[in-house]
Amino acid sequence: HYRYVGKTKYHRGTMIPSEAPLLHNQVKLVDPVDRKPTDIEWRFTEAGERVRVSMRSGRIIPKPEFPRSDGIVPETWTDGPKDTSVEDALERTYVPRLKTLEEEVMEAMGIQETRRHRKVYWY
Repeated sequence: HYRYVGKTKYHRGTMIPSEAPLLHNQVKLVDPVDRKPTDIEWRFTEAGERVRVSMRSGRIIPKPEFPRSDGIVPETWTDGPKDTSVEDALERTYVPRLKTLEEEVMEAMGIQETRRHRKVYWY
């Protein structure tokens, strides 16, 4: 894909190469039978699953599984000693109250507030 840069009324500009996205009809997939580029068409299987089918051979082209960014494969994952168990993660420990954090801490530590609020005037 080329484009013109610096185009004016009296100068045609300079043609430079630039990147541009591909359209879906410009992309070909590899046919699993003969390993050559082929067009695809979307069809539904008997189970109702939407799959890509090669126009040349009629074979289903499977979609590749993308690896996670952290490199973890969920099927082979085993919990380690520092992992939180499912039961602990689902346990409800928070009790909502109509108090601020400071008031909850003061109540837990047994601190009594004896000071009174004064009127504050803003000018």
